[in-house]
Amino acid sequence: MGKRKLYKADLIEMNERRKEGATLRELSKAYGVRKEIVKYHLRLMDLHGYAILRESNNRKYPKEIKEQAVKEVLEEKHSIGRTALKYGLPSKSMLSRWIVNYEENDGNLIEKRRGRPRKQIENTAEKGHKKIP
Repeated sequence: MGKRKLYKADLIEMNERRKEGATLRELSKAYGVRKEIVKYHLRLMDLHGYAILRESNNRKYPKEIKEQAVKEVLEEKHSIGRTALKYGLPSKSMLSRWIVNYEENDGNLIEKRRGRPRKQIENTAEKGHKKIP
């Protein structure tokens, strides 16, 4: 089954159809996603309501929240799924990426810069461009 993006309207409709008695399998086929994804989003909406659903794609989480969630999984042995639901993350894989980042950087979460990398002034000078003071 191909990966499909679920929008806020899709998720609300999915939740309403589930309340009307649709099975996870039916919803999975209707929206073109795995049953686990349907189940996760339904639980997320049950816990946090529709307010947790985002209009835009990119939500930035504070470093403290990320660290707290990672430590709940690694130190307190909470499951990734429950912890992701507790913090209202859009997917379990987001928390998994935070954990990998934390472990690869010796217990530190490294914040990735967003957007296009800045050009180095030295590089432009080497190519014959003038430096701007």
